Amino acid sequence: MAKNLERYDKLVIVGCLIAVLVLGVGYWFAQEKSEPVYLSKIDRLMFDKNNKSPAYILTLPDKIEISSQTQDTADGTSDKQNIVKNEVSESEGFSLESLIGNVPNIGKLPNKSGFVPMKNVGILPELVEIREDGTSLPKKGNEGRRAWIEYGNNINTLPNFKKIAVVIGNLGFDSMVVNKVASAFSSGLSMSFHPYMTHGVDNISSARQKGHETYMDVLLASKDFLREDTGPLALNFDLNKEELLTRLHKILFKQAPIGGIIIRDGAISSDKQELVKSLLEEVRDRGLLMIDATSSDVINTIKIDSLPRRRADIVINKDMTSERIDDEIKKAENIAFDKGQVLIVADDKPLIIVKLAQWIDTFSPQLSYEEAKTVDITKPFALVPVSNLVVE
Repeated sequence: MAKNLERYDKLVIVGCLIAVLVLGVGYWFAQEKSEPVYLSKIDRLMFDKNNKSPAYILTLPDKIEISSQTQDTADGTSDKQNIVKNEVSESEGFSLESLIGNVPNIGKLPNKSGFVPMKNVGILPELVEIREDGTSLPKKGNEGRRAWIEYGNNINTLPNFKKIAVVIGNLGFDSMVVNKVASAFSSGLSMSFHPYMTHGVDNISSARQKGHETYMDVLLASKDFLREDTGPLALNFDLNKEELLTRLHKILFKQAPIGGIIIRDGAISSDKQELVKSLLEEVRDRGLLMIDATSSDVINTIKIDSLPRRRADIVINKDMTSERIDDEIKKAENIAFDKGQVLIVADDKPLIIVKLAQWIDTFSPQLSYEEAKTVDITKPFALVPVSNLVVE
């Protein structure tokens, strides 16, 4: 009897050990399975083991630029050497200062001077419709007065200069960015504000104080909502006409001087032309202009009488690399030489803003035809507001 009990006790102990082993192995596999999948070692360093928010956020330049420098040797031949602009030697190793120095920084852009405020910095009461629910929307005034003209800024250019209109959009989330963009570009730059912006009236007023035309971005429903959600103010053409107009009205209800809308890229199909047409007619009837910055031809093919409009020739979005941005700027120059004018719509990514500012600074000063005969003008371009290029 005693032997049986002893044998039973051993079996219990062995069974307990096996159970502990099984539970231990199972727990280990469970931990491995629940471990987040990291794309790289940097991701693993940035996130802690509890899968919380990133401990660090690194913003790296798209590319450390390389310049080519030619040096003359003793025998008179040329020796081309590739030199890294940050001049960090291999012996010195990685330099955080040099890395930061290569990150585009709009704060380093020099401020312009001589700004002249817009004729109408604030909103004109006669161009506002007060609705029963207390909201206000743009409207046409007496004698055909329209917001896109009254809030516009006409800049004269000499006949031998090509007109370049640039709109920087997605603005309004950071007042410091708005103020810097407004200060770093001459009054010819146009500024467009995101429908979800904060401190809208103050931001728009700040831009207009420095002579910039102001517009509203209109977002279309995202083509890939799992990657990017454009939110409850996006124009979704699966909605009916009334719901679409309600969303447009919410975008325009900013109680600030807006000259028109910039329609950004998104989901739009040719079988929704009637809905798109009703939307464009509403824009026209409220005295606004419309800029088509989409990649689709749907909006461009819809004809609306007396609607001041223009399609963007170049759209520079936040996903473009430094090389691609340079290519688009070069393409814009070619269009300007060919057609006499070009319209660029750009996102507010620092790299884009810096490159556009540096490019605009290379424009030749405006000279008359006679004066230009004695001066080598390589870039006869003039920065003008968007309203200077629209056609009714």
